[in-house]
Amino acid sequence: MRSKVQTITPKKAAEYLERNTANRPLSSRTVKDFAAAMRRGEWRITHQGVAFDSTGALVDGQHRLAAIVEADIPVEITVFTEVPEGAFDVLDTGKRRNAADVLAIDGEKSAVMLAAMVRTVWLYENRPELNWSGGDAGVSNHQIVASLEQHPKLRDFIPVGEQIATATGMIKSAAGAASYLVTQAARRDLTPWFDGIIEGAGLAKGDPRLQFRRVMFAHTRKQAGQVMRRRETREHVTLYLKAFNAWTTNTPLTQLKYTPREPVPPIVASPLTAPPSQRGPSESGQSRGAARERV
Repeated sequence: MRSKVQTITPKKAAEYLERNTANRPLSSRTVKDFAAAMRRGEWRITHQGVAFDSTGALVDGQHRLAAIVEADIPVEITVFTEVPEGAFDVLDTGKRRNAADVLAIDGEKSAVMLAAMVRTVWLYENRPELNWSGGDAGVSNHQIVASLEQHPKLRDFIPVGEQIATATGMIKSAAGAASYLVTQAARRDLTPWFDGIIEGAGLAKGDPRLQFRRVMFAHTRKQAGQVMRRRETREHVTLYLKAFNAWTTNTPLTQLKYTPREPVPPIVASPLTAPPSQRGPSESGQSRGAARERV
């Protein structure tokens, strides 16, 4: 078996694909993901490339070649020739690394939750009006790593997300990411906000923190004879931000709803100081444990 790094043009890729006689069915989603990475300049030379057996038949790399055609740009890739007969049976049988794997290899703690939080922030910044699930909402490992470099303080909100999830049933990663986003946008201490949604003590009717807690509880409560409703990150982030925007503008909230087609709302900048109706016990000398533990 021999290998050589070659620059594969779209024309050459199409010619190579004509030798594809025994590969698995082509996945259009994989091709689009690979092509998008190529256009963004994220594609790197690795040991995974294109392989031909001793007869010249293509035995590995059809998705990479199809992506080069789709991207319509030349790409450097490792080309293997004279691959022994039968090698196809063991090609690509390993687990593909996801974003959590990459972060864990880099030494990040709670890599699974952190990766999900970074993905949520990236989607909020880049796809607020679009769906966050399915193939079209894919975020590459490179984009996850780059986004974490832009938002290093996200790491500090892992315990915040866990606290809110325990207290309300909100998705942990959605809670952590949303809490990070509102903290970045705020110009004042948000301890009363976090204390209110985590502990819920002394909240009056119409308080957005109380309404948020009630809606989250309703989402996680299994009704008799009913299947537990599916929880979605986009829905939870939208509800969280709606409640936060109402709270930070001192607007009473008696209903909190989500419509799948509505965009995730932008965050309303907080005033420099909180009006009296928003101040919690922690601001009147009664410090709470949740507030002390929060970043």
